[in-house]
Amino acid sequence: MKKPAVILLLIASFVCLPFTVWAADKEWTAEEKLAKLNKPAVVRIYSFYWAPWTIGNVQINTYYGGHGSGAIINPDGYVVTNAHVVEAYTHDDKKKRNNLAWDLVRILTTKYNLTRNQAIQLINSQVARIGPVQAVNVVITPGGDQLPFDLKEIGSPAGNKDGKDVAIIKIEGRNLPTVRLGDSDKIRTGERIFVAGYPADADLGAWGAKKSHQEWSWAPGTISSDKKTSAQGTPLIQVNAEGIKPGNSGGPVLNADGEVIGLLTFGTPGGPHWAMASRTIQEFVRKAGTVNERGITDTAYKQGLEYYWQGYYSKALSKFEEVKRLYAKHSETEGLIADCQHKIAQKLDRTYWPDYYLYLGIVAVILAGVSIFLLLRRQQLKTSSAKTAGANAQKPDQETMPE
Repeated sequence: MKKPAVILLLIASFVCLPFTVWAADKEWTAEEKLAKLNKPAVVRIYSFYWAPWTIGNVQINTYYGGHGSGAIINPDGYVVTNAHVVEAYTHDDKKKRNNLAWDLVRILTTKYNLTRNQAIQLINSQVARIGPVQAVNVVITPGGDQLPFDLKEIGSPAGNKDGKDVAIIKIEGRNLPTVRLGDSDKIRTGERIFVAGYPADADLGAWGAKKSHQEWSWAPGTISSDKKTSAQGTPLIQVNAEGIKPGNSGGPVLNADGEVIGLLTFGTPGGPHWAMASRTIQEFVRKAGTVNERGITDTAYKQGLEYYWQGYYSKALSKFEEVKRLYAKHSETEGLIADCQHKIAQKLDRTYWPDYYLYLGIVAVILAGVSIFLLLRRQQLKTSSAKTAGANAQKPDQETMPE
């Protein structure tokens, strides 16, 4: 009787074995995982205009505007950033010409040693002639796509009007990776945060490869005050983080759960810096007629990373290939696919047992049925033998009677 029971116990314990989490060949920290999950949705934004000026035989190019950072909040291409990052988009022709004229004054006084009045006279007398004004308003994704954007909703740069330095812009796209907006009302002083974006100093200037301009920067830090407000009463989050520079403006400030609790907006050299709270961001998201939501690309990518981090490279590979089909310009899939293939070739891939649970369950049911049958059969035979033995014991001995 013991043998079938032992077999049944072993089968049950094998099939019900809990899912074992295996580590990849190098452990990923929680912060590294957070960065890998969110990188594909953090973008660089250029919004400026320029024009050449001709003074005799000299041509001088002038510019107004700049670049900043932002984050995709909807898989259909809605991006959140600071209002001051894309303010140049709103300027009419007269304002563009005026701003470019002042840039020419700056150049003439700093590089050509003219006085301010002399520079202004050259412009007013039309000795300095302006050429065609050209505008550049593009979003550059981490995967290298350069996509023109439309402005959907804009507030006021910090210090102006209501001080709600938030803008919503829209690029063309489907199945784009996104970030999650969190609740800035629940933040606490001392909480760990991470600032993501594209600071200009990190581009390395002439020393950096062109591709390095597509690489973001990640700055860990803390919330140093959760109760700040602007002069206009707009909620602000004061943060301390190393490496924040011009270009970070509009970039997401994430909490330890990977939620965007604010947009980095302004600061002082060396810190501190202040961020627009996600409560204000949500206000502009609603005004723009959109919502913050995750898409199918995010789901497949996250599942792939979970498999990857546990060493299930075949499972991860299929998910990353799915991500690539959904969104070909995803910044991370190419490297992850190559790494999965390399690790599979090195026989480092782990068996994902849940894929076999159905088959193991069927086998277990069959074996359990066989075991129960054998157990019942054995019990039946034992009972039958006992009855036979009892009947033989009750039968009287027959004696030979004398005649």
